[in-house]
Amino acid sequence: MELAEERLQPSWLAHDAKRRDGTRALGASTYRELYERFGFPLEELAAQARAFLDETEALHVAAFDRFLRRRVGVPLEEARRHDVVRAFRGSDWDEGFPADRMVPALEWTLDGLGIDLSAQRNVQLDLELRPQKSPRAFCAPIEVPDRIKLVIKPMGGPDDWHAFFHEAGHAEHFAHVSRDLPVEFKRLGDNSVTEGWAMLFEHLVDDPVWLSRRLDFARPEDFVEESTVSLLYVVRRYAGKLLYELELHGDVEVESMRSRYVELLQDATKIGPAPADYLADVDEGFYCTCYLRAWAFHTQIESHLREELGRAWFTRPEAGSLLRELWAEGQRLTAAELLDQVAGTTLELAAVGERIEEEVGV
Repeated sequence: MELAEERLQPSWLAHDAKRRDGTRALGASTYRELYERFGFPLEELAAQARAFLDETEALHVAAFDRFLRRRVGVPLEEARRHDVVRAFRGSDWDEGFPADRMVPALEWTLDGLGIDLSAQRNVQLDLELRPQKSPRAFCAPIEVPDRIKLVIKPMGGPDDWHAFFHEAGHAEHFAHVSRDLPVEFKRLGDNSVTEGWAMLFEHLVDDPVWLSRRLDFARPEDFVEESTVSLLYVVRRYAGKLLYELELHGDVEVESMRSRYVELLQDATKIGPAPADYLADVDEGFYCTCYLRAWAFHTQIESHLREELGRAWFTRPEAGSLLRELWAEGQRLTAAELLDQVAGTTLELAAVGERIEEEVGV
């Protein structure tokens, strides 16, 4: 962190100055004002984030304390950043998520939805073990929808499975986008839509019904609980990031935000962040809002699928037909508009908290 402070901080400060200059050149007084021109109401989502933090506070403290004690033998009040990273690694689950079963698990899941991965000529799996290949799966939508690359270097373990299924969700979304859409709706629009589809697939790995049908390992209920506790931590962290970035991108002196970053992130997660990250831990274009909306979108879409088709909705071709119909829209509609169209409900971050509370016993 000392090296980051010395070597990287000047670059981050220069980057922030250019962003502010560019914002003014586009006729806005703040980056926040500029972003709101795209029609995403930041304050409405911020209000939901504050409510989410308040409503899940007691649950997070109790569940995360138990999680840390069990995983690394450290209570929450004594935990530091490195303890959290080690706890999240969860290496004792690796045996239950072998590398050689990742692709077959995806093929089985898609087959249940009526999608034959091997017949998708526009989806290319890159499985080659090259020395410099990224160990984390990623999706490269080279030509939407005609050439989608799903790149994977199978290592196994729950982190690898989560990443692979997340990127597979992106790949299937892009692969089914209508060719008739203009490029703006194929590649731009509300990114919480494609992130939501990615999360729908990613969190199948945490679904006890999916696990019982696809994998065989001891204590699946413990794994689901730990994964849910981890999700609560991450969503709370992003809620804190949004509140911080709203202040950072307002009319403030940037160097005054270091202490505010620590205060807001520690309040959200109960773990102190590195003060030197107060500019590095900022995504362009308020992308933290895309993730927050995506978690809500995924949770509410999945609830709709469960209500209509049962807990094993991923084995129903009807679910696949609905998904293909929605994927064809690309990002022409926002996540809120899609959810209203499908389920007739509004996008609510509170739905994520309610689902987490259902799955975490404290």
